[in-house]
Amino acid sequence: MPPDRDRWLTLTRETWNERATWWDECSELNAHSVERTADLARTTKALRLRPGATVLDAGCGSGQFAVAFAELGCLVTGIDVSPEMLSRARAHAVERGVSVAWRDGDLAHIADPAATYDAIHARVSLQFMVDLVATLGEFRRVLKPAGRLFASVPGALSPIYGRSWRRFLEPEGAAVNFVTPWELEALLVELDWRLIDGWGEFGQTIDGVANPLSARVMAGRDRRLRQAAATTWAIIAE
Repeated sequence: MPPDRDRWLTLTRETWNERATWWDECSELNAHSVERTADLARTTKALRLRPGATVLDAGCGSGQFAVAFAELGCLVTGIDVSPEMLSRARAHAVERGVSVAWRDGDLAHIADPAATYDAIHARVSLQFMVDLVATLGEFRRVLKPAGRLFASVPGALSPIYGRSWRRFLEPEGAAVNFVTPWELEALLVELDWRLIDGWGEFGQTIDGVANPLSARVMAGRDRRLRQAAATTWAIIAE
């Protein structure tokens, strides 16, 4: 039985409103790390961002990446389901002196015309979608024909997911779909996206929980195993 959409969205909004202060504080600390600087550079290159590029930060949270893209000269829209997250995102944009269009909304129903964006950035947000097919369909609709999607989700063994196997026992237990990197890749291909690139991040979670399966330990392993072990796995598609 499919999950109740309204209940899912309400639970997601309430959960992230409650976590907004914690998430923002962790994100601000992370924003100044060496790893984050390298991650931003790799993401920017993979999405082929340039000054004037239109970017949708889909599930923008407290806005750290949206603000960073705006500082690069991009025209950024940030959408999130949590008003508390967006309040913090707005404050960061003001502090950094950049303009971002912030919107409260459901990513399965994006209020933009077709072919609006050069790039979509969906970092660890798709696991919170009640309907992934509808969400990816909206991404396709609002993305320009030559545009690119960055999507990252935790690996199945990631400390972010923890006991993700419980999705099979308690499908209504939380507003998380626990999609894995290979499941997301397969769905993208089924929906006629073309996979361009992919890589794993094996560092700490945003709140400092270490991943015992480090990049060094996983080097040279089977790709599916590396995807399972990754703290998050990034996918570039068009």
